[in-house]
Amino acid sequence: MPVGIQDIVKEKIVEVEKYSQTGSIYIHFFPNDEVRVIVTSIVPYNAAHPIPFVGKPNDEP
Repeated sequence: MPVGIQDIVKEKIVEVEKYSQTGSIYIHFFPNDEVRVIVTSIVPYNAAHPIPFVGKPNDEP
């Protein structure tokens, strides 16, 4: 590891939000060490995704 670089490891236990259909697991990391875990078949950049996409329009895949 280069000098001055330090790995920071954090752990957090969170509940998976209730879901009614199977899908992909999405883990969202937010400022202040907040984490949300959801299961959905809707891709993150779709307006119907449970957690809104906060990037710029050109950031969409």
